[in-house]
Amino acid sequence: MSNTTARKDIFHAVGDGNRRRIIELLAERPRTVGELAAELGIAQPSVSQHITVLREVGLTASERRGTSTVVSLTPEPLRDVVAWCLAQVK
Repeated sequence: MSNTTARKDIFHAVGDGNRRRIIELLAERPRTVGELAAELGIAQPSVSQHITVLREVGLTASERRGTSTVVSLTPEPLRDVVAWCLAQVK
């Protein structure tokens, strides 16, 4: 995938308000899918779909711990997008 395609996917991924809120929550600390669902007030399957979109662009990582899935933020792709955005305003 080219950097341009990756940026486009990231822009799509962060274009949704629930996914932006997930990023904000994960920036504080890793959370289970259940915790994210409770914080967002939406069903766990919906949270899982949002996490899938974020994972596909490299923004999250998940780890199974017993019966729970713990999700953490992988901020490097966001840093790449910020750097690209700043380069555009020369």
